[in-house]
Amino acid sequence: MSAKKNKLEEEGETAPENGPGELQESRRFLGREFLAWLWFESELFETSFVVAGFGDCELWLEKSVALESFGEREVEKSKLTGEAPSGRPEAREALRQGKLPTQAKLMVRRGEQDFALVLTADTLGLSGVKIPALLKGEGDEPFFERIQLIEELEGAIEALYRDFLLLRLDASYGRAVMPAMRAWMREDEDDVLEAYRRTRARKGVSIVEATRGESGRGPRKSTSVDRVVTKKNAAGG
Repeated sequence: MSAKKNKLEEEGETAPENGPGELQESRRFLGREFLAWLWFESELFETSFVVAGFGDCELWLEKSVALESFGEREVEKSKLTGEAPSGRPEAREALRQGKLPTQAKLMVRRGEQDFALVLTADTLGLSGVKIPALLKGEGDEPFFERIQLIEELEGAIEALYRDFLLLRLDASYGRAVMPAMRAWMREDEDDVLEAYRRTRARKGVSIVEATRGESGRGPRKSTSVDRVVTKKNAAGG
């Protein structure tokens, strides 16, 4: 970021539109924030998600997660592997140091169907995709079933990213989401984290509306979404 742009921002003026390089860096950062947010929500709500177009599912990080610092200073990297690497003390310490996940293996379970994938944050690219066992069939049936399952998994990641962007661009992100994520990184069960958990667990409330709180202004129709992250086995209401 140029010194001129920094000065404009300090004076409250609008900086010129980002060039291609800065736009690419901005998108890269959003992808890393998205993966960190998925990690945060999967632990806070015991892996339980409700995803538009995909349904109720469980999602968690497993076996490998790579983290990297972001900015103009020297890049520092960490890579954790093994069973449940995201739950290790080194993982939280890396987050507290300002590193963000750049790649992680995700497990997704929908009913009796198990999916696996590696998500690269900078491009939102999926690799190493594994899908549930196919039904026995003849001819092209297994092929079309495989394509359908892959498309459903891709659609689920796209829906989650869309929800994250709605939340990230809303004023409630800095007021409610970031403080809760910082508390989670510190492993503090404080009032901020509990308030976030309570409001986000309410069923039938859009992702943006939940973080604004009951007294806040409701979301515009163009920003309402179908998905709500819920606590596993939580009572409706």
